[in-house]
Amino acid sequence: MPNDDFPQPPQIPKLLTVSSIDALTDFSELSGVKLSGADWVFASAQNVIIEECQLQRGMLTSADLPKLRLRDVRLEGCDLSAAHLNQVHLLRVEIRSSRLLGVQFLDADLNDVLFEDCNLDGAIFASVRGKHLRFERCQLKNVAFESAEFEKITFSRCDLHHASFFNTKLKDADLRGSNIDGVQIAPEAVKGMTITSSQALQMVGLLGVIVDDDEF
Repeated sequence: MPNDDFPQPPQIPKLLTVSSIDALTDFSELSGVKLSGADWVFASAQNVIIEECQLQRGMLTSADLPKLRLRDVRLEGCDLSAAHLNQVHLLRVEIRSSRLLGVQFLDADLNDVLFEDCNLDGAIFASVRGKHLRFERCQLKNVAFESAEFEKITFSRCDLHHASFFNTKLKDADLRGSNIDGVQIAPEAVKGMTITSSQALQMVGLLGVIVDDDEF
């Protein structure tokens, strides 16, 4: 059955205060605001909390934001390329039409998170715990999932060319409609995964199984 009942969308008030924040500092807190064009390139701040907010065209390239907390947040047209996100917590977050080239999620908790029309080529998800994640029409070439644990994760119409899943648990994963050419994955991670019949032939090859219909 399709996993269409998740993730839960962010609960954002209809009326938001339009605001601007020049810089992020340690323990900054933002709530109930709409930010447009924020320039946080190379920002370095820990324990930042952003709740019930909408961020459009925000620039967070190479930002270092350990212990960032996002709850009920929508990001649109943002750039988080090469951002370092260590021990972050994301709950009911949507990231749409954004660039996350080489972004690093380390020791993070991602629950009810949607990535839609995003470029995450070269991203790293290491020691990440996630439930109800969905990647929709995303570029995920050479993405590395390492020592991660996911429950109910969907890759819909994504490009996972040469993505790697090392020591990663993929409970109730759905990869239908995605390109899995060259994916590196352990046999134990495949158990319970939903794929198409054509993907099954690819997966068999990826696991090193030789299919030969000739009989002796």
